[in-house]
Amino acid sequence: MRTTVHKIVLPVAALMLAATGCTTGTDDAAAKGQPASEVCGGFAADPVVAAALEAIAGKGASLTSDGSEPERVLTDLRKAARTPQSGKNRLRGIPFCTLETAGDEKNVLTITLREALAVPRGDAEKEFATFYSTGRRATSAVLHASLYFTCRMPAPAHEIVLVAELDRADENEADHPGIRGEQITLANAAARQVAAELGCADARLVEGVPAKAQP
Repeated sequence: MRTTVHKIVLPVAALMLAATGCTTGTDDAAAKGQPASEVCGGFAADPVVAAALEAIAGKGASLTSDGSEPERVLTDLRKAARTPQSGKNRLRGIPFCTLETAGDEKNVLTITLREALAVPRGDAEKEFATFYSTGRRATSAVLHASLYFTCRMPAPAHEIVLVAELDRADENEADHPGIRGEQITLANAAARQVAAELGCADARLVEGVPAKAQP
């Protein structure tokens, strides 16, 4: 009888150990996250863009992007480009990339995209924002950056104005002189990736790091 018990118990114990090992490995992999160059579909794959993200998230930071919905961004914006102007509703920002540091789940930043009713005019922001040369209008300020650009998709779609907005988390303490340029660099990279996926013409989005401009 004892021999029979050992034959049953040992395999069960082995299975439990194997299951425990697999679970731990999965949790460890999830905790490790991804490097800056790989998150959110690799929008920051360009070394200068990855460097901008690391300057905000931390050098060598491991990141997770569980709240991101890049496919929904593309689906909703394609729909917006085919919806008659009279039937439009103001779109809320769709989370293209929501980043946290792996392990401690500390919020880093969120980049959203949406259709805009128009490109803002005037220079009311010049006192607190820095302007950049990319798209139709690009600004970066404390904890926030926005980039408006035109997207003309193939027919039957019509031209629309899109805006990529970056919001840096209040708990992110990466404040330094170059952070406004890093924020707009990331917003620009996200806009470029979405514009490429949508097939936008005349987006006028520059490569790499946008240069400063006059309001």
